[in-house]
Amino acid sequence: MREIDRVSIEERGIDAFSLMQAAGRAVADDVAAHLPPGSIVVICGKGNNGGDGFVSAKALAENGWRVSVLFAESPERNAGAARKAWEELPESVSCTRLAHLGDLRAFLEQHDAAIDAILGTGTKGRPKAPWDRVIAELNAARLPVFAVDIPSGLDPDTGDADIAVIAWRTLAIGLAKIGMVSSRGPELCGTVRVEPIHFPKDLLDGVESQSTTLTVREAAALLPQRPRNGHKGTFGLLVIAAGSATMPGAAVLAGIGALRGGCGLVRMHVPDAVRNVVAANLPETLLANHPAGGDFLKPIGEVGWRQVLEKARALAVGPGMGRHPDSAAFLKEALTSATLPTVIDADALTIIAEDRQMQELLGERHVLTPHPGELASMMKTKTDDIQGRRWDWAREAAQRFRCTVLLKGSGTLVAEPDGSVTHIGAGNTAWARGGAGDVLTGLIGSLLAQGMPPPEAAKLGAFVHGMAADVHTRDESPRGALTREVAQKIPTAFRELENTQTLESNTT
Repeated sequence: MREIDRVSIEERGIDAFSLMQAAGRAVADDVAAHLPPGSIVVICGKGNNGGDGFVSAKALAENGWRVSVLFAESPERNAGAARKAWEELPESVSCTRLAHLGDLRAFLEQHDAAIDAILGTGTKGRPKAPWDRVIAELNAARLPVFAVDIPSGLDPDTGDADIAVIAWRTLAIGLAKIGMVSSRGPELCGTVRVEPIHFPKDLLDGVESQSTTLTVREAAALLPQRPRNGHKGTFGLLVIAAGSATMPGAAVLAGIGALRGGCGLVRMHVPDAVRNVVAANLPETLLANHPAGGDFLKPIGEVGWRQVLEKARALAVGPGMGRHPDSAAFLKEALTSATLPTVIDADALTIIAEDRQMQELLGERHVLTPHPGELASMMKTKTDDIQGRRWDWAREAAQRFRCTVLLKGSGTLVAEPDGSVTHIGAGNTAWARGGAGDVLTGLIGSLLAQGMPPPEAAKLGAFVHGMAADVHTRDESPRGALTREVAQKIPTAFRELENTQTLESNTT
């Protein structure tokens, strides 16, 4: 966005002050659209972010708001557009210097709302004095805060934050920033609206090509065809290799995800210790006939694989399989023997992380679904490093392993070998519990079995998975939700996407 701003002004001849006016007025319009006229404090830092705040203060004052501007450094020291915006403030706006305030909290609490125009995207790291204290007091005052471009203190590239404004709404200028959908970004930004103002459309579109957020309409467009005369064979057979004596539920939850995902048949290849659990909890699935060993999955040989994969269109492997040497040997055999589209999760990822030969077997037909710790193990780094640069690490992993990589967590990402990364905005903490990833593995495997290419199956699977949590929390709190209860909402999520698809088709 800094480069787009520079090109717009220096090469395209767009006036800097006109951009500032458009941004400030857009913020004022957003405030007016969500609150009745009242008293508002606009907290302005130096530079262009503060200039946006001055413009919004003027616009609100002209529309009946009682407006106060709070600043730390003298605005007369600004230059260019920000100085002009300060000079155009009407006399009705009350201007207060921070150093002249006795009780900052009391001052803030005299207002009905606040605009955060303190730091914007031009700073990194912990906000320095006096802004660290201002941000802390603003958060404590519990006012509805409208952030200009990004909440002050939030890293726009990583989503990290030591101390940052907790916004009610954030108006992203030009484009959303990666930090808004990473790490702490979602909790600090509140509701995000993107306002392109007067930036040239071709510049904005050029940035979006490799980093984007999947919309409901785009997810609906990915739905595989489901002909009315289809039968179980039409919608594909998925084989799930999962479970161990200590984690039988992982296999069951993966099976639920697969069945709810819409494939026609699910064949469970599980250790002997898990078979009765699967038979009792998944009557809709098949049990592979080939012996799978005692407590862990074990190698089954070429003939065994032909039997297990008979008529299958996809494979899902990893949930609850454990890291026993037998499990590792089974996984290597699976990667060698199975040429089907395959989703790989959980313990299988940890095993692959320690085996270079297995890594060489990965390719475009595979989908890896690591959480940050598992990806850190695969990339030989620390979990904090992954969380600090989620987009970069997801992209690098997809390119290194030559396959689709779905990085789970707040702000799920799907990265492809060509360098593109897609953010999945759906979901909430209803999935913040054991077994959520197992359901996702089964769901993606189900979509692979229905013929979807790996990248599209990963995107749609992650989106529907997140939507199921959103559907669940309309009626119940995410606290205490059982994994299998949230999974039962997957068909409702599909129905909402189908309705969107129908609406788009009728509109067209």
